[in-house]
Amino acid sequence: MKFRSWRMAALAMLGAGVCGTASAEWTKSYVIDWYEPAMYYGAKDGTLEPGTDCPKGTNPEIDWVKVLVRAGYTEAEAKWLRNPANPSREPNHGQNQMAFRGKNRENVYTQPWTYPDPGMTEVSGKIGEGFNLDGNDRTGFVSPAGEKGIDNAYYHAMGCTKSLRGPPRLASGAISTNDTMANGGWTVLVVLHGAGKDPMNDDNVDVGFYMSSDKVVKTGLGAIAPDYTFSIRPSKLEGIAKAKSVKGVITTKAPVPEFWTRDPGGARDLQLLNAQLKLEMKPDGSLSGYVGGYRPWETMYKALVNARGPVVEVLGWIELPAVYYALKRNADFGPTGPKGEKTHISYAMRVNAIPAFVMAPDGTTQVSSVASYRANYPKSDDVPPPPAFGAIDGLIQRPGLPVGNALEVFPVPKDVAATPAKASGGQ
Repeated sequence: MKFRSWRMAALAMLGAGVCGTASAEWTKSYVIDWYEPAMYYGAKDGTLEPGTDCPKGTNPEIDWVKVLVRAGYTEAEAKWLRNPANPSREPNHGQNQMAFRGKNRENVYTQPWTYPDPGMTEVSGKIGEGFNLDGNDRTGFVSPAGEKGIDNAYYHAMGCTKSLRGPPRLASGAISTNDTMANGGWTVLVVLHGAGKDPMNDDNVDVGFYMSSDKVVKTGLGAIAPDYTFSIRPSKLEGIAKAKSVKGVITTKAPVPEFWTRDPGGARDLQLLNAQLKLEMKPDGSLSGYVGGYRPWETMYKALVNARGPVVEVLGWIELPAVYYALKRNADFGPTGPKGEKTHISYAMRVNAIPAFVMAPDGTTQVSSVASYRANYPKSDDVPPPPAFGAIDGLIQRPGLPVGNALEVFPVPKDVAATPAKASGGQ
């Protein structure tokens, strides 16, 4: 249900006790119009150029012929596999044979440990965005505002990756996923509720992140439009936090043991342990800031695999085993304690939301508080999202395209073996 009638909206707000002088409580509600991993950008311009974050620039474009030769293919085989004339190759996207470069031709997308770590260009700058999750000022980054101890190991591992690097709202990966959200892929709502008279300074603020089945509405210029109405959908992806506001800045009173919301990427599920929030109520009515915590790193890796390994590798200029090793190497938290396995990695995302009207799940009452609806979420939320584009084990699924040894199906032609075509890094 969606409306933009100011008269209807005002009546709904009054009926729900959201505004007016009779109540000391207040409620503000929003729909997220942009969110992305918090990746501090240290260059003056461009994605690939060196900067304080990445002095050597991003991870360089990969010469896949050399990669395949190092994995044990002959040069003729490698060049034929990368040749656009090879029927097993997708245009610009590589082909499934790229997966089989493990020690014994294992699929390195699903068994990355069978392949030596090819290395990643990691962030070496000192500035990072996020939160001091472990309370240690002597580790981590320094925030742009000068706060020490910022924990964002995901940024350290992946911040020099081409698709993730760039100024706010300009990284190609963030543009792609936010376009999907804007085109109806999912909708995330935020509700604030306070117990005092002044939203800008309130010692008792509840924050709720919810999912909605209602699609966002775009303006004629393609931006998400404010002041539409959305109903909450009970979901596993729900996060509730106790907070306070000081001069319009809302911060969590204590780390939230477990906070769920929608991942601003391909993983769908974003589970954060020891989560913290910092959100500012802006004069223009919007809400912006950060949400962070520790999230399972293997989920993030598998999301890349499920997006079709060869596509991610070729277009992203990364080797997926390198991502696996980088995330594992940078993991900095384990739920079982300091001596347990580091299964989680510190992470933060930027959030921006615009005013919206939020209704209870039945669509009849505007919410006037923050409550949990998670108990009634559909069990389908527990089913992992299907791999993107129907990928299986990271492999492209297309009739006639081999998912095993492509060289057996399409062997190297004799004339190609004699004078193999030249192949460059992205070919």
